[in-house]
Amino acid sequence: MSSILSFFTSYLVNLVWEVAVIGGAGWLVSRLLKKVGPRMEHRVWVFTLMLAVVAPALPVFRWLLKFLSIPNATSAHSSITLVAAQSNSPNSGGVYVLPAVLAMSLLSLYFVSLIYFAVRFACSLRCTTVLLRRSRSLSLTSEQEEIWCRCKRSFSLCRIRILSSSLISGPVTVGLRKPVLLVPDGFAESCTSQDFMAALAHECAHVSRHDFQKNLFYEVVSLIIAFHPVTWMLKSQIAQTREMVCDGMATGGLIDSRSYVNSLLRLATRIAMASRVYPSHAIGIFDANILEKRIMMMNLKKKHFSPVLKYGLAIPSTLFLILVAVGGAAMAVVIEPQTASQAAVQTQPYGQVYRIGKDVSAPTLLYSKEPEFPKSERGKKDKFVGTCLVGFVVDSSGAVHDVHIKRSFRPDFDASAVKAVQQYRFKPATRNGEPVSVALNVEVNFQRF
Repeated sequence: MSSILSFFTSYLVNLVWEVAVIGGAGWLVSRLLKKVGPRMEHRVWVFTLMLAVVAPALPVFRWLLKFLSIPNATSAHSSITLVAAQSNSPNSGGVYVLPAVLAMSLLSLYFVSLIYFAVRFACSLRCTTVLLRRSRSLSLTSEQEEIWCRCKRSFSLCRIRILSSSLISGPVTVGLRKPVLLVPDGFAESCTSQDFMAALAHECAHVSRHDFQKNLFYEVVSLIIAFHPVTWMLKSQIAQTREMVCDGMATGGLIDSRSYVNSLLRLATRIAMASRVYPSHAIGIFDANILEKRIMMMNLKKKHFSPVLKYGLAIPSTLFLILVAVGGAAMAVVIEPQTASQAAVQTQPYGQVYRIGKDVSAPTLLYSKEPEFPKSERGKKDKFVGTCLVGFVVDSSGAVHDVHIKRSFRPDFDASAVKAVQQYRFKPATRNGEPVSVALNVEVNFQRF
């Protein structure tokens, strides 16, 4: 398996547990900040989702930094260092070997799920486009026009339009650069002024917050972890807290809380009786399906917290989430495929290959040879440092077999490292006083400084 596929396998294995750990940390922080208000809780869930996406990939950033590092010297140097002694199932330094068939099966399932969620997302976007294309102009009464203008002024919205559609059951907002508020056909005619105000105020709050654009961003970013159940929970919490934030904005000056709650109940009954449901990414007034929770939140007496207290809670909570993500990345494992040489080790004539430790002693190096720089690199003056990991087996006579690259640097340097290791000679390892075959790893370092 190439290094790219190895990275994807490692990312997949790590995100399975890291996303769960980060999601749990986000839940703890959200409980801590719950009394501060839904706005702060919403930010916590968004930040948790971003960390869940990025944290499993942090090990590759460390690899890039190592790859791009520049030494301070100017001469060439190479060396070979014994870094591990293990059997044909190495697990040293957080490096795990999976059978190639299993690794490819995991990757295949992952990419199938990725394609599924990507296609579903694309279809939803297409449905949103169709929804906009089939919308029609809406005629408002003078009273409704006044309510509409009042909502736009309250949220400082100038470019927003209001249209009607036969494909929706309740008010929704769509649009990237030019936001559109869509209402069902007949909604304006059959809706009371209070309910009309509540619906428009809530949707204008969504537009003011750019929730449609943000939701698209969250969907795109989370595609790579879309199969994980914790991802579904994170996006659900983002949607729930987003609705509660918009409720607070709607009742901030346009309509009182009691009237707003009564309007929500009537609107929810109206939408539940409607049969028009069209799949899209439009942001609606009842997307999160938490009406009871929203009503309870609005009936609670609002507490005002000082900025010092808010930031005093938010900053340590943010640092805690970051530490959890970084700690998870530090414990990330590296998954490497089982090579053909490793798979065939037990079928070789030198018999069973042991792991060094317990009753198996390490072999003693009798002869070694420094690896040479490839001819194509001789005479060059550019500075660099590179390392490749070579695996091999020392048989019961001390001879070296099955020399292979386990972590590649560059093909020409890899060949030089393999050539050097093939000339090694050892005093064999012993088990209960009898010579046995053991597997070893050596790290070959190339430097020009």
